[in-house]
Amino acid sequence: MTKVTKGFSFVKNVWLWIAIAIVLVAWSWVVFLWNARYSEEFTSGVTISMKWEYSDTQNKEDIETFLKENGYEDIRVYLDYQDDVTTMRIQTRMDDDTQVSELSQTFKQYLEDQKIIENEDDITEQKITWPSVWSYMKKTTVRALIIGLIFIVIYLLISFATIRNYISPANLGLIVLITMVFDISLPLWAYGIWMALSETIQVDTIFIIALLTIMWYCINDTIVIFDRIRENLTMKKSSKDLVYWEVFEKSIRDSLNRSIATSISTLLVVIAMFIFGTWVIKTFSFTIWIWVMFGTFASIFLAAPIAYLLSWKYSKEKGKF
Repeated sequence: MTKVTKGFSFVKNVWLWIAIAIVLVAWSWVVFLWNARYSEEFTSGVTISMKWEYSDTQNKEDIETFLKENGYEDIRVYLDYQDDVTTMRIQTRMDDDTQVSELSQTFKQYLEDQKIIENEDDITEQKITWPSVWSYMKKTTVRALIIGLIFIVIYLLISFATIRNYISPANLGLIVLITMVFDISLPLWAYGIWMALSETIQVDTIFIIALLTIMWYCINDTIVIFDRIRENLTMKKSSKDLVYWEVFEKSIRDSLNRSIATSISTLLVVIAMFIFGTWVIKTFSFTIWIWVMFGTFASIFLAAPIAYLLSWKYSKEKGKF
């Protein structure tokens, strides 16, 4: 195993890492929630694309005024012009699919009355997001997430039972959840900044898929370090003079090169995806990109140090710090 050197210590500075993590997580959620803007997939709405060049400010205000005059108060209109095609997205919160269908017909009638289109054949693409669709997606996503986390905890309880005399496998499961919260918080912060800078950036299903990818990826990264801790403890468990914080410290250092190399190789791929990918790929890769840059902090600076903090030996050895 790697020899623990004097000086900088991951384990001894555990409270510093926890304080930094708490500040970063709190700040990230504040920035994200302050700038959060959800796509019609999370509410309901209508998206229509047509060949028409618009005047951004004036046309948007006219559409919003018309819809509000027709009884649609809680509504947002977004216009985007690319490759000679204008995409209009109308978002609103409705509880009934029929209301969204009526909104679609009202809006298409407005486009014809304003001579923006001659008839519905001029519409190149149309998408309607029903409230019932989002309700189904929300339920299935939450159910899948809970079931996945339950299986992860079961795996930890079984796989790490051999070191239960040093740290409870249940505590390891708790640490996985803690590091997961940190890992998704930094991408939330970056995405919140992106939404503040661009009106076209919204929280959509691609962003949620990216967060789910991060969650399962960070679980794997954390468990790799826990495996190293288990190996080191099992190998040295007969030593009466063993200092346990050194085992945790060595386990981090043993995994350090692997964690950094994995992060760098992943970062190169997602940067290439962001530069050369389509808009959907850019949303996904940007979220992964931010996590790769900051997510290694959780597995290296939080997972193992907190594991030692929750171990049976911490209270006996903390005086040696």
